[in-house]
Amino acid sequence: MKIVTYRDLASKDGFLPLMDNAFRWPFNPRVFESFVKGDPRSRDGPVGFCAVENDLPIGFVGVLHLFTQTLEGTVERVGGIYGVATLPSHARKGVSTALMNKAHQYFTEKGFRFSFLTTSRTLIAHAFYEKLGYLDVVQYPSAYKVVAHKKGELSTNKEIAKFDFDKILKVYNEFSRDKTGFVIRDKEYLKMLKKGERITAKQCIISEKGYAIFRKDREGVWIRELIALTADDMEKLVSQIEQQARDVIYDRMVLNNALLKIYESRGYMISRESHSVLMAKPLTANASIKQAYGGKFFMTSLDWF
Repeated sequence: MKIVTYRDLASKDGFLPLMDNAFRWPFNPRVFESFVKGDPRSRDGPVGFCAVENDLPIGFVGVLHLFTQTLEGTVERVGGIYGVATLPSHARKGVSTALMNKAHQYFTEKGFRFSFLTTSRTLIAHAFYEKLGYLDVVQYPSAYKVVAHKKGELSTNKEIAKFDFDKILKVYNEFSRDKTGFVIRDKEYLKMLKKGERITAKQCIISEKGYAIFRKDREGVWIRELIALTADDMEKLVSQIEQQARDVIYDRMVLNNALLKIYESRGYMISRESHSVLMAKPLTANASIKQAYGGKFFMTSLDWF
């Protein structure tokens, strides 16, 4: 077995069975590489590290360059891990451990103090990450509501005619000014989110002091991100989204206490703990998540990787 970067891998065809077995993701190299070119988190890096046998990938660990805001208000670059996968025929042979160690070495060489990843405590992988030195940093309160709208009572989104990057960015940056975590965004990052998450104007409500991005399908309405500068604007946005939900509405990641209180006051079922977690590993002896970010680390569903 040898380890090479994704960019140095001669053929990417072997990623199709690798990723489909791991995530039911029918990997398409053309689509993936098109996305990478527009993703500021991976565009300037190796994309990931591959374990190779007979010129075919048997394992993969993706790496990202992420930006966080610390307690001191400074921007700190950190590493991000995603897409950890091993072919079933090579499971429990140390492939993922070797790849994770390679990723940590890469992050250390870049001067990063922390490596982050997202996972679920219901997965075997969670215990694997703990053995590698990762700790749970954030679990996500969530909110759920069953509404009783008849089909004729539903409204459609008529708030905007386009996805207004400038207005969203202005509200988000003002909202997140004093927060720590994954709160560093610019227009390029928003464009990447729009493309990667397939966000359309119909999935957005934008006002001068707030916005909501949601996904609506036959299962219900999923609030992906709701940001507003006042409690009144938050409540107005929640009300507008509820008018578009026929029966089910939910927000899986609510790290804004003011928004959580609004959901609670409107009759949402609140789950204050979650199986899904953000984990982090200090990469240097003196690195401390608590000292760098305090007791709160902010992100939304759109920051999941």
